[in-house]
Amino acid sequence: RFLDYLSDLCVSNHIAIPVTQELICKCVLDSKNSDILIKTEPVKEMSQTHEYLSIEYSEEEVWLTWTDKNNDHHEKSIRQLAQEARAGNAHDENVLSYYRYQLKLFARMCLDRQYLAIKEISQQLGVDLIFLCMADEMLPFDLRASFCHLMLHVHVDRDPQELVMPVKFARLWTEIPTAITIKDYDSNLNVSRDDKKNKFASTMEFVEDYLNNVVSEAVPFANEEKNKLTFEVVSLAHNLIYFGFYSFSELLRLTRTLLGIIDCVQNP
Repeated sequence: RFLDYLSDLCVSNHIAIPVTQELICKCVLDSKNSDILIKTEPVKEMSQTHEYLSIEYSEEEVWLTWTDKNNDHHEKSIRQLAQEARAGNAHDENVLSYYRYQLKLFARMCLDRQYLAIKEISQQLGVDLIFLCMADEMLPFDLRASFCHLMLHVHVDRDPQELVMPVKFARLWTEIPTAITIKDYDSNLNVSRDDKKNKFASTMEFVEDYLNNVVSEAVPFANEEKNKLTFEVVSLAHNLIYFGFYSFSELLRLTRTLLGIIDCVQNP
């Protein structure tokens, strides 16, 4: 409730309140108050002899560390927490829930490019680390949705990204070639797009694969928990489009997928 209250104080009508954001950032991210947060450790290599894992897994694991009220230090992989929470472990379920609200607070602190928070949080939670968690099918949907939301506000909606017009409706007559194809349409756009795409290549691939899976399901919106993740993935796709990450041909492909999802809704 405490983290959720702080999250609500950061925004009003879905718009960030910079002064309040700054106050909360300085308080929450102060090293003196670090014991209220669960820390996300970089990926660690895991031995294949862990007893709690009964299914195949990647060696890339994200770990969480925290200090309890008795000042005892704890650490667990995020997958282990998720698995034991599903098995009915109330303590691990509470830890995971607290962490999910922490991610929500972090996203709200960074909303509308609050760089005081972005600078600090992006160092703790890099693009690759967030991607691993939001794409990890062993984690619950609501937690993956929180990571997806965090990716948007910490790494995507920030410098150097700026809104671009995916399709130019007006051009100088001298700029219009005598012959053009879809692949050539935006060949003269800012070459910096390739640099941006390289950084978010895995994220863009995940977004497209996830949406393709949604449109291929017989009843794509039957699972309410999964719908939370679907909403955040579509929101991420929307921002990637308007920040110019997609070429025109890629945009057409993604648009077909999104239109297919709309058709699924209209024809259940």
